[in-house]
Amino acid sequence: MKKNIFPLALGLTLLFPIYSYGYIDPGTGSYVFQVIVAALVAASFAIKIYWQKIKKFVSGLFSKKADGQ
Repeated sequence: MKKNIFPLALGLTLLFPIYSYGYIDPGTGSYVFQVIVAALVAASFAIKIYWQKIKKFVSGLFSKKADGQ
């Protein structure tokens, strides 16, 4: 038995409004700010830990020595 999905889709379209009005409360803004600060601190800490490896990698990219020498 084949069921028709059209009445279901039409019913859902009529039940839910086209526009949704919402707001962001101050707690959400504070949380987003905390996440951004935490990401910056974590990135700076990771750079601090791996700074020597990063420096060695970048200097290896721009080194003028040939691989064979």
